[in-house]
Amino acid sequence: MATNPLDTITASAIREMMSAASSGRLDDAVRTADAALANGGDTVALNALVGTLQCQSGNLAEGARRLRIANAARPDDPVIALNLATALLNQGEAEDALAVVPESLANADASLRLLRLRAFLAQQVGDYPASIAAYERLVEINPGDVEALNNLGNSRRSSGDFDGALDMLRRAAELDPNAPPIRFNLAGALLSAGQHKEAEAAFKSMADDFADDWRPHRELHLIYRMLGQEEAALEAIEEAVRRSPDDIQLLLPLASQRLMVLDVEGAQAAYREVIKRDPANAPANVGLAVVLDVSNRDSEFPALIDEATARSVDDSVLNFIRAYDHRRAKRYREGVEALEQVPDELEGARRAHLYGQLCEGAGEYEKAWAAFERMNEIQRELPSQPELRGESYRDLVRARTEALTPDAAARWTDVAPADGRRAPAFLVGFPRSGTTLIDTFLMGHPDVTVLEEEPSLVGAGRIFPNFDDIVEAGVDDVQRARDSYYEFVDSRDGGASPGKLVVDKNPLATNTLPLIRRLFPDARIIVALRHPCDVVLSCFATNFKLNDGMANFVRLDTTAELYDLTFAHLEKVRELLPMPMHMIKYEALVADPEAELRALVEFVGLDWHDGLVDHQKTARERGRIKTASYAQVVEPIYSRSTGRWENFREQMAPVLPVLQPWIDKFGYA
Repeated sequence: MATNPLDTITASAIREMMSAASSGRLDDAVRTADAALANGGDTVALNALVGTLQCQSGNLAEGARRLRIANAARPDDPVIALNLATALLNQGEAEDALAVVPESLANADASLRLLRLRAFLAQQVGDYPASIAAYERLVEINPGDVEALNNLGNSRRSSGDFDGALDMLRRAAELDPNAPPIRFNLAGALLSAGQHKEAEAAFKSMADDFADDWRPHRELHLIYRMLGQEEAALEAIEEAVRRSPDDIQLLLPLASQRLMVLDVEGAQAAYREVIKRDPANAPANVGLAVVLDVSNRDSEFPALIDEATARSVDDSVLNFIRAYDHRRAKRYREGVEALEQVPDELEGARRAHLYGQLCEGAGEYEKAWAAFERMNEIQRELPSQPELRGESYRDLVRARTEALTPDAAARWTDVAPADGRRAPAFLVGFPRSGTTLIDTFLMGHPDVTVLEEEPSLVGAGRIFPNFDDIVEAGVDDVQRARDSYYEFVDSRDGGASPGKLVVDKNPLATNTLPLIRRLFPDARIIVALRHPCDVVLSCFATNFKLNDGMANFVRLDTTAELYDLTFAHLEKVRELLPMPMHMIKYEALVADPEAELRALVEFVGLDWHDGLVDHQKTARERGRIKTASYAQVVEPIYSRSTGRWENFREQMAPVLPVLQPWIDKFGYA
């Protein structure tokens, strides 16, 4: 190790130490070193050797201490630096290890071991400029160094240089096309660069080539989630679990994804599988509570609390479940106290939403508003970029309204349907306007089939992607679009029975009314109304599954803006493309359900049926309710949501100028 000849004491001690170490007598080797040091032996050589021996025996702390002494005396010795940095790394002290291997020392090491170690350490601690410089040096020395190319690509990706990352990773993949880590990293870099289709293709190719590797399907699951393709996301995570069936970190997203697509039983089964392997698992136990919540099984919360307690579940999880039960029993203050003992990071958005509900129930409106703000703050940070998607949706609605001109209306000719099928009725308006309560009432009629916020018009939208296509549509295209619609209807739960009226409930279909009229010129349109301030507040304060329309609700101002755009579109349709419409106010429905329902069924051409008014029985029989209103429609008719916004008048003040014209128009002034 030393550049100068060793003195006699040191040379003799080193021979004895090596002999002792080779015989497994490390303590003797240490005693020999200490004795030699006490007699004036070489501090660097003796500490370097004993430190290395200590590290080899597993005593990293003492080995690193000895190596630090040697390194302090001779910092430019590459062997000492290598051994010390390795010891520190193995102790989890990567930053200290990096300091031992400065750039000048690493570049001077002809063996390249220090340069590789420096590159790795810098990458570990997130010093990407340093890791990039080191890996670039390695690639410069050996352009075919696949490992360096791969890690250089990863470092560039982490630094935000996605194009540079792709260059390196593609070179690595060309040199070693069968290396799963390189293929995986390349696909990940494509995703980071926003090349979603290319990333999807890369992960699919990798999944085909490496049949036992679950990672590509996990990444495909994340891609599809980001793109809002929930069914594809479910297929991907199911395949990942099939390839690694005992991995809890795959079973949990499987459960969550099943819940996302409303497979409540499947979600519960997956959470139970996790609990079999890890009885106190926090996300799984909370997940069971969420399953009960969304499937209207509130009465089972006490039993779940007992069950979780028996599994020694963490107090924060128990308090989360207790908070749900307190909400069920309207013990709002107790619920607030329970949830305040739950950390924000446990089911962050869901916790914030529940906390807001409990605070509101307890009359603590400022705390409730802060909780709803926190929920939306969390939602805004989702990788699916809800704010950008919401902006695109608003632009789309604005463009549709601008395209609906008197000239376009003058060119419009209705196309008479030739298939003989009964036109559906469409229940529209705006989310949180009472549409779920209305459709639950209507489900009580034996001659009604309800579609609950299904993508029934997507196929027709592909046939008529632009407004001019809708205006100029010919008979054949209209029939294809109708066929697409009815094919979808017939695929849902066995389809609609002959003679039944399909009520297609989708609040934001208000923004597709011209398409609806093109397909169904005789369709009846039911428009649900509610005080605009109550609607906007409720949208902002609800933990929605964020499609492009709902993505607007992560901010109060964009919620109000979309409300304004939606009803401006509705008014333009009423003016230029009039359709049979019936307005039904939530407040009037709550005050006198039978009177409002009699007018409604007459409008859609149905006879009265006494089962219409028993909405609680209907709600219980329908099972899982897809929308955010599931907790309300199973209760007796109540009016507490009427005027709810008054409790938040101060917070709502910024959007009142946007909503006031609609407040006046709908008679809520």
